[in-house]
Amino acid sequence: MGRMLGYLAATLVIVGLSALPTWGGQKGQPVPTGRQLIVVVCDGLTWSELKQLGEPVGKLLKKGAIGLLSGTSLELAGRKGVYVTLGSGKRASGHERALLGKWLRRHGKNFRLEGNGNLKAMVGNERIRHDRLSSPNILFVSVPPFRLSSTLKRLLASLPDEGCLWLVVPNSPQTDWLHRRLTPLILFGRSVPCGLLTSATTRRVGLVSSVDFAPTLLSQLGVKVPTEMTGRQMRIVAEGWQDEKARLAYLRWLDERSVRPLSTFPSLVLLIVEVIVLALLLTVADLLSGGRLFVRGRETTTFVLVSGLCFPAALFFEPQLPVPSEFLRPLLVLAILCLLGATALKVATLLSQRLDSPFPPSLLAAGLVSGLTALVALLGVPLYWATLLGHYPTTGWRYFGITNAGIGLTLAGTVFAWRLLSLPKSAMAIWCVSAPLLMGFSLWGANFGGALTLSVGLAVAWEWLTRPHPSWRRALMLGVGALGVTTVSLLALEALLPSDAQAHLGQLLQRVSGQGFAALTEMLSRKLALMGQFFLRTPLNFFVLALFVGFQLSLVPLSKRFPLFAHLHPAFVATFSGAWAGLVLNDSGMEVVGMALVFLGGVFLLALVETRH
Repeated sequence: MGRMLGYLAATLVIVGLSALPTWGGQKGQPVPTGRQLIVVVCDGLTWSELKQLGEPVGKLLKKGAIGLLSGTSLELAGRKGVYVTLGSGKRASGHERALLGKWLRRHGKNFRLEGNGNLKAMVGNERIRHDRLSSPNILFVSVPPFRLSSTLKRLLASLPDEGCLWLVVPNSPQTDWLHRRLTPLILFGRSVPCGLLTSATTRRVGLVSSVDFAPTLLSQLGVKVPTEMTGRQMRIVAEGWQDEKARLAYLRWLDERSVRPLSTFPSLVLLIVEVIVLALLLTVADLLSGGRLFVRGRETTTFVLVSGLCFPAALFFEPQLPVPSEFLRPLLVLAILCLLGATALKVATLLSQRLDSPFPPSLLAAGLVSGLTALVALLGVPLYWATLLGHYPTTGWRYFGITNAGIGLTLAGTVFAWRLLSLPKSAMAIWCVSAPLLMGFSLWGANFGGALTLSVGLAVAWEWLTRPHPSWRRALMLGVGALGVTTVSLLALEALLPSDAQAHLGQLLQRVSGQGFAALTEMLSRKLALMGQFFLRTPLNFFVLALFVGFQLSLVPLSKRFPLFAHLHPAFVATFSGAWAGLVLNDSGMEVVGMALVFLGGVFLLALVETRH
C-alpha cells in the first residue's frame, strides 16, 4: 500500500509540474460589448498586402486590437468551409449551414448583409431577410481587396461611439492545406484597447481560431453562447503590447513561425524518403551478403537505421535552432540525425559492457532513441508548436495541444524503451499512470482520444512486458479498467479548472450538459467523417496500414525461429495493440499508426541484421 501511495504521489507531482507553464488562467480582458457592430469581411489578403493599403488600415493597426486568425474547418482545404465555421462556432464543412443568423433572430438582434453570397454562408442560408433598419445591431459587409480602403473610410465615418468594427480575413490567397497561412484580424472601437487578441482555444497571445468568432460576436451583444459551440470568446492582452511596432513585429514572427514547417515540407519529405530507401537497401544488402558486400557493412547499416529512428526527435529539435536559410533546414535535420544516432550508439556500447542485457548495442541504442522521443513527445509540448509533426494550419487549438503524431511517438517510444532498456517496473508504473493524464489534461496535452489510446496501449504493455506468461484476457481487463480510471481521473482534474481553461473533455462535458447525448452523436459523426477524409484523400494511408499489418503477420514465424525476435515479441504486440486502439479512438488515427511504425520498422530491421550476424 505504501508503494502504491508513493506511485500516486509521484504521478500527481508530475501532472502538477507539467501544468506550471500554462497555469494561472487566461490572460487579458474580455472583448468590449457594443450596441452596434460592423463586420467587414475581405477574403484573400495577407498581412503584407493589408499594410500596403495605407489609411485607414494604418489607423486600425495602430489603435485597435489585432491578431492572427487560424482558418478552421472540417475540410483539409477549401474556402467556403471557413465561412461556415466563422458563423457556427465549431468546425464545419462547406455544405453545412451556419446558425449565427438564427441565434441573432432568436434573441431579437437585427442584422443586414451587404456584399456577395459568402456572407450567407457565415450567417446561415435559411430564411435570410435584409433588414431595412438604418441602424441594425450587426452590419455584415463583404468587400474585395481593391475596395477595402474606401469601404472602411465610409463605415468608420458612421461608426457610433458605442460601436465596434471587425475586419476579418477568412482565408489566405491560397486555401490548400500546404500553403494556407494565418490571416489578419482587427477589432476597432472607442472602447477597444490597443493590444493583441487571444483565446482559450489557441492559448497563444496574438492567435485566435475561426471557431472563436461567433461566440465572441454573440457575447458582445449580450447573447448567451450556445452550448454546441466549441469556440471561446476572444480576449485582449493590452499590457506590454501598447507599442504598434512591437505588436506588428511579433505577429510577423508568429506568421512566419506558423508556416515554417510547411515551407520546406517537400525537401524534408524527400530527405525522409531517401533515408528510408538507404536503410532498406543497406539492410537487404547486408542480409544477402552477410556483411561481405562492402567493408564495415554491418556498422554502416546499423548507423543508418539508428539515425533513421532519430527523425521524430530531430524534427522536434530543429525548429528551436536558428537557421540562416530555409535551404539549410534539411541539412540541419540531417546533421541532427547523425549526431543523435552516433551518440546513441556510443552510449549503448558503454551500457552493454555494464548491463546483463539480452539485446546487442544496436538495439540498446534504439531503446535510448525511443525513450528520448517519448519524453520529448509528451513532456516537450512547447516543442510541438510549429514543428512538422505538430502544425495543423486549419485547426487553431493544435498550436497548443499534442497532435496524433505525438500519441504514436509516446506510445511506441515508451514500449520499446521499456523493453530494450529493461527499465525499472516502479518507474514504468508511474509513467503508465501519469502519461495518459498528461496527454488528456487541459492544462497540458488537451488530447482526450490520445489519453484513452495511451491508457489502453500501456495497459496491454504492462501485461506483456511484466509477466512471463501474458494473457489476452488479463490484457483486455487491464485495458478496460485503464479506460475507466483515466476517464474518471480526467473528469476530476477537469472539474478543478475554470470553464474557459477546459479543452477536449471539459468542453465535451459542457456540451453534453446543454445538449444531452446529441453532443456525443455529433462528435462521433464528425470523427468518422474526418477518418473517411484522411483515408480517401491520402492513398498513402492504405500503404502504411498494409505495411503495418505485414510486420504484424511476419512477427509470428520470426518469433518462433529466432530468440532475438522472441525477446522482442511482447514489445511488438503491445505496440500493435496500442496503435490499433489509436486508429479507432482518434479522428486522424493513421498518424498514430504511422509514428508507431517508425520505431516498429526500425527495431524490426535492426533485429533482422543482428539475427543474420
